[in-house]
Amino acid sequence: MPDTPVRLIADADFAPLSFLSNAGAPAGLAVELAIAACEQARLRCTVEARPFAEIMPALERGEGDVAISGPRLDEATLGAARMTRPYFRTMARFAVANANRLQAADPRALAGRRIGVAKDTVHARWLEAYYGNSRIEAFGSLGEAGEALKTGEVDAVFGDNLQVIYWVMGSAAGSCCRLLDGAFSDFDHFSRNLAFLVRNDRPELRAAFDYGLDQAQASGATARIIRTYVPLPLW
Repeated sequence: MPDTPVRLIADADFAPLSFLSNAGAPAGLAVELAIAACEQARLRCTVEARPFAEIMPALERGEGDVAISGPRLDEATLGAARMTRPYFRTMARFAVANANRLQAADPRALAGRRIGVAKDTVHARWLEAYYGNSRIEAFGSLGEAGEALKTGEVDAVFGDNLQVIYWVMGSAAGSCCRLLDGAFSDFDHFSRNLAFLVRNDRPELRAAFDYGLDQAQASGATARIIRTYVPLPLW
């Protein structure tokens, strides 16, 4: 199947995984990973960005061959398409002020500490389950929790790995803070795998993309792409 034409569909508003660039072209981590996998599998791929709500209907109507970002991997989705091997996993992370001498983020190290988190989120529930000896402070958003960290109202913040990384590196943080320890993965709370979704009537494409993703990782292309979109180590 070398040089097989393949139509990829991406969520138009799912940064940093997929979005429209200033030039109006599809871009993002998932887009570049999919193109890298296509190159490794010798597939001739094109990418079209669509609104989230249109992605699965378009795939089911045969208007595309592979959805590369957007749909959650739930029972309904997996009944309508074939999942490739995962290309990304959502995780979570702590951050602290640069002057803070904490070096670990385990429950013992953070006992008695004030941890900021966005309220009514899976991250807040995770802290309540595992960090009961800490003082959990709920805020309207991760940005508000970050501002409290910046001003010393809390000792640490916790949230989605990518969001915490982008906040730490963004202008709002003002170079005040750093990541603490490594990333956390918990499939009962905030972690989920992201994968490409292949039309049910194109099973050969799933094998091709699994191969392409493996080869992209082995060649170092995956790591280079991730570094392009994520300014600090994911783990």
